Amino acid sequence: MPRFAHFVAVTCLLALAACSDKQEAPPAPTENAAPLAPGQVRVKPASLKYMEIQEMGTQGAMHVVWAPARVAFREEQVAEVVAPASGRILQVQAQVGDVVKAGAPLATLSSPDASRVRADYANAQVELRVAQAEAKRQRLMMEKGIGIEAELVVAEAKLQEAQHNADVASRAASFLGGGGSDTLLLRAPRAGVVINRNTMPGASVGPDSGSLFTVGDPTALWINADVFESDLSAITQGAAVQVVVSSLDRPLAGKVLRVGSALNAQTRRGQVFITLDESNPNLRAGMLARAGIQSRAAEGLSVPVTSVLIKDGQRSIVFIQVSDNVFEARTVSLGQPSNGYIPVLSGIQPGDKVVTKGGLLLDGAANQLL
Repeated sequence: MPRFAHFVAVTCLLALAACSDKQEAPPAPTENAAPLAPGQVRVKPASLKYMEIQEMGTQGAMHVVWAPARVAFREEQVAEVVAPASGRILQVQAQVGDVVKAGAPLATLSSPDASRVRADYANAQVELRVAQAEAKRQRLMMEKGIGIEAELVVAEAKLQEAQHNADVASRAASFLGGGGSDTLLLRAPRAGVVINRNTMPGASVGPDSGSLFTVGDPTALWINADVFESDLSAITQGAAVQVVVSSLDRPLAGKVLRVGSALNAQTRRGQVFITLDESNPNLRAGMLARAGIQSRAAEGLSVPVTSVLIKDGQRSIVFIQVSDNVFEARTVSLGQPSNGYIPVLSGIQPGDKVVTKGGLLLDGAANQLL
């Protein structure tokens, strides 16, 4: 019995001490107890980790423009060889992969047109020599006082005509390249590697047959991206680019070399030319890719589309952080979205801290802007 009495006494003392502690340590007033203004909402500190907040500036937000792209040869590093006249391929002297010097023979073809052009050149040279001799004779006769001035004028006019015809015939003959009579010799226009060959012995070719050989540096590749018209103005020279090729295990890094000035009339896209920071031996011209180009939104306020909520089915709002865990809904006027960003015409100011992700935690009755 004494033990039971002792237990009861101890229990009562502990209960009194607990009550005394609660009375002596009343809850201190905190910010959470402050009243909220209309449109404001308070969240628990633990909820902040599910939200992303961005301070607004006027310099334009950076974002990535994704566009379909393809791997292509750099124009200044390759040369195409075409047939300067119609004919038939007699022999092919170069194969794909051959290393050639400038002027090296690639193919030989027989061409009646070449025979005619060379004959015209030979005749023009003969007529030029005859005209030169006649003009010289007329000048000598005038110097001796036995010439007729009208005949000298005619001789000099014929000389000028013959010189013009010879120049034209010379350019036409030189355009044919090497060879003689009805034979044409196609030569490499530059040193490099034969990247492509589109002909074979016995094939009929002509100026409209397209490229017969491609000679150049096979590692001189770049990326051509087709970017929508609305996004071109935000892309600048030197912008960083990430290139994704499905057959490669990792993305490639590059930079914008230049932005094309013409648009495709059907797709309303313009070309953006991208150079790679490092060459990749596994790249091949013609491969398809996707290019993610760093671009800057237009000057002014621009927020991610995920920042905007639709309230009551018609009003666009964003949430602004006004203190550590207090947020305020602001009605905003918006422009046209582009690549995940949307310009804010009114409703927020530079320096406002906008909730860019997790806004539905603040207003579960709102809808996300799609």
